[in-house]
Amino acid sequence: MICPHCLETIDDDCTVCPNCGGLTSSGSTVGFVFCDGCGARLSPHDRTCPKCGRPAPGILSTEASASDLAAGRTASFPKLTVDAIETERPQPNASAQSVLSDSLDPSATTVIPVAADEKHPDPYHRGFKLSRGMVAAILTVAIIAGGTYFVTQDPLNVMPGFYEWVRVSAREAFPSRQLPDSGAATEDDASEDDGQSADGDDAGVLTDSTLSDAEALNRLERLYDEVVSFTDEDELGDVIDTFNGAYLRSDRSTRETAAKTAYNLRDKVQDIIDELDDMKLADGSAYTEDLDHVHQLAEWMYERVDVICRCWDISLEYDGGSELREHQNDILQPLREAGSTARELFDQYASSWAPREHS
Repeated sequence: MICPHCLETIDDDCTVCPNCGGLTSSGSTVGFVFCDGCGARLSPHDRTCPKCGRPAPGILSTEASASDLAAGRTASFPKLTVDAIETERPQPNASAQSVLSDSLDPSATTVIPVAADEKHPDPYHRGFKLSRGMVAAILTVAIIAGGTYFVTQDPLNVMPGFYEWVRVSAREAFPSRQLPDSGAATEDDASEDDGQSADGDDAGVLTDSTLSDAEALNRLERLYDEVVSFTDEDELGDVIDTFNGAYLRSDRSTRETAAKTAYNLRDKVQDIIDELDDMKLADGSAYTEDLDHVHQLAEWMYERVDVICRCWDISLEYDGGSELREHQNDILQPLREAGSTARELFDQYASSWAPREHS
């Protein structure tokens, strides 16, 4: 039959389901039994409470009271019957020989379940997994390494063309800052070396370029006069006036023509500085200090002209029109950065540093 409570299959002669403890007879009224001590629900066939161990209410004598049960006292226990003694008789303990005989059956075989070989994840050692940060770091290192290899090794042979493009762009953007052509300079140097070698072969000796005191004085006076003449003859003033009147002209060709006056004056001052650098005085010459003074005056003059040339460089970067006036502050930025220190120092020492004859 099927238990009406738990739907388990049980014997037909069972009145109490051994699985759920419910009564299987349909005609009887189901009554619940509860422990008087802890209130736990008991099965009809339970003799003691499985929770607190107290005897079930049905097996106590009628003289038992709730107060005795609550206090842990019982008036009497059920009397032993023959059936109870038979059911409660202990079973004999199994001997070691019988256990070994049953477990070591030579005809029995055992197989390890397949599930036992399945690998389960270790909760204490998680598998290695790349995070997003590690992936980004690896990609960054790979890109940097690839770029470095491309630039240094040049596998596609594109770097020479790139370098040439940079040189051409710099030459077009800043024509005044370009050095003379190296090829022409090399040819000039070679011709000078050939001429000097020929003269040396004819003379048989090398010429000493050290200047005497008289020669040093004459050259210093000449170079000093040239430096001072840039301000006395107002050549520097013409450069400044030309810049103020033309650096915002919309016509680019007009600005290029006006800028040549500043570039030419800067080249003149640079030639004077180069000549002063090439002067060799005798050891202990009295004009060493004069040489330093004239050289310093030339450097201050170069700074005054160079700042205007740098302003011209920025002005010539723009084609003209309204765009040029929008960048007026950028064009005049070199003047603001340079200030008036070079002009003030030049005016302060120009007259007192004039070369004079020393006895």
